Amino acid sequence: MTTDHKSYPALIGAIAGDTIGSIYEFNNTKRTDFELLQPGMNYTDDSLMTLAVADWLLKRTPSDDDAQLLIDIMRRCARQYPCPMGGYGGRFSSWLSSSSPKPYNSWGNGSAMRVSGVGYAADTLEEALRLAEISAAVTHNHPEGIKGAQATAAAIFMARTGSSKEDIRDYIEQTFQYNLRRTCDSIRPTYHFDESCQGTVPEAIVAFLDSHDFESAMRLAVSLGGDSDTLACITGGIAAAYYNNIPQNIIEFVVNNLPADLFETVNRFCSQYGYATLSQPTRSHGDRITPEHIRSLKPNEVFVFGSNLAGAHGGGAARAALNYFGAVWGQGVGRQGQSYAIPTMQGGVETIKPFVDDFIEYARQHPADRFLVTRIGCGIAGFTDEEIAPLFRNAMNVENICLSSIWWSLLNDIGKK
Repeated sequence: MTTDHKSYPALIGAIAGDTIGSIYEFNNTKRTDFELLQPGMNYTDDSLMTLAVADWLLKRTPSDDDAQLLIDIMRRCARQYPCPMGGYGGRFSSWLSSSSPKPYNSWGNGSAMRVSGVGYAADTLEEALRLAEISAAVTHNHPEGIKGAQATAAAIFMARTGSSKEDIRDYIEQTFQYNLRRTCDSIRPTYHFDESCQGTVPEAIVAFLDSHDFESAMRLAVSLGGDSDTLACITGGIAAAYYNNIPQNIIEFVVNNLPADLFETVNRFCSQYGYATLSQPTRSHGDRITPEHIRSLKPNEVFVFGSNLAGAHGGGAARAALNYFGAVWGQGVGRQGQSYAIPTMQGGVETIKPFVDDFIEYARQHPADRFLVTRIGCGIAGFTDEEIAPLFRNAMNVENICLSSIWWSLLNDIGKK
């Protein structure tokens, strides 16, 4: 009887790798002893497109045009999350915005980073190869782009179904002509950023082959340098399947960063294909904690930032609001696009309070919107969390207002006095 490793939440291995590698993509480390889970780590476009492919696998039917369905799902996902951490690649961004998207003969590693769901869902190795080619070819129809996706999906399928590391190595080498007889120690000294499949997928598989558990696989993949989030995303998908385990602290860290709809996609996929499902993340104040780093917004979410009365949105959260969330230069107060400005630089704390009160009332009057309040006033304006958090005491019972976890802690302490 063939082994089938399914005691872990499928897709989380790849998403964990993407998350852990996210802060090293443009700031490489060549060490394995880095702090594994750090503030600032978050999912990137790698995870978003991984989940788009997973959603495609869930929705496809025999009567569908597979390629068109996948294109529609990927583009819809990108519209919902237009500004992920790290952004989308240049050619892929053009494809996303095209009125008539066509494959662009890419050999980039984007085809491999998003394919893990295929390896988890396929019933046979042949099916994994076929679906991997479809998932790649909508954009990455160059032979190397297709090969990278197929090699990744095949490695995951074989790892999941009980193949040994040596069997996986032999099959991938013979089928795809990748050199897997190297080690991470031999690759690391000269390896550099390489966004090609042929310069990423073999190295990611070697990181898995050299590992002894899921965490060591993550450390090895990131320590190679290069396109760290994509390397670790590919390695993570294979390692989770092979070891049939992802440490709980890593699962919780990753899940706490996922928006509710992405969390639900993971669970629907796991339920459909027989993997362990995720428990709802336990967060104080439910889901009313503003993420530390906001890279994208859902259609009903509003980015609340500290501004100045002149509306000169030149730095910090104000610059992010201007660049990504619809803030208007010259408008220093109130709603603008998917952002809301609260002036913090016109005087003392007492001058900020009236604007905070106006905001809280605005939020009450717009219950369908969800307001993500950043730590206004605690950056360029120079105030402390202890000074600003009390201004939001009346927001504690307004269910569509989210606050920093630091502010929740301070407000709870105030409530106990």
